[in-house]
Amino acid sequence: MRASHATAFREGAVAAAPQLLGVVPWGLVTGVAMSSAGLSVPQAVAMGLLIFAGAAQLAVLPLFVAQAPLWLMLLTVGVVNLRYVIYSAGLAPHFQHLPHGWRALLSYVTVDGTFALFVGRYPPGDRTPDRHWFFLGGSLAMWCTWQASSWAGIYAGALIPKSWSLEFAGTLGLIALLRPVLFDRAALWGSLAAAAAALAAAGLPLKLGLLVGIAAGTATGLAFAFHSRRASPG
Repeated sequence: MRASHATAFREGAVAAAPQLLGVVPWGLVTGVAMSSAGLSVPQAVAMGLLIFAGAAQLAVLPLFVAQAPLWLMLLTVGVVNLRYVIYSAGLAPHFQHLPHGWRALLSYVTVDGTFALFVGRYPPGDRTPDRHWFFLGGSLAMWCTWQASSWAGIYAGALIPKSWSLEFAGTLGLIALLRPVLFDRAALWGSLAAAAAALAAAGLPLKLGLLVGIAAGTATGLAFAFHSRRASPG
């Protein structure tokens, strides 16, 4: 690793450090939820390693407990993760020149917080050569913290008292991620549409209101981004 690579990697990890305080309770809650849903320790650990998407894991676990059909669980995971379509569109211009191995690695470790940090530091058209090392440093800091905290939740299981309100702390961590992302107008309108749709559909069974909100937000954000691109000169 070159000195410039190591510097960018370290800067990414340091930039992600403040967000780790929100990752820890979120990971603990997800670990406890997986254990409470009846997954064995190996199954829960494998779920965290293979999926690495806390929102999708938390969304599908109630369906698993309710013995919902497999197609609905797969659809839930797919819809919850639709936001990564927007993320990939924003990251592709920065990483499309990298080898396939690099792109596969970065796609696996991509998380909301690192994406927000990256787009805030590297605007469209930025050609800083070591920016993928910055992204990797921040993402690996998130990944390691997430796995460690979720494993702690898995092994602790029901021993963590509900009075700690870890769910609320995790929600605060997600809200904190919105501030840098909402400087983008497509993300802002997508977030507003998602909130309105989720509230309107809150009474649907099997937590389908969450899917409606995510679908509405993603569609609105993509439509706004497409319209802005076509309207911009050149």
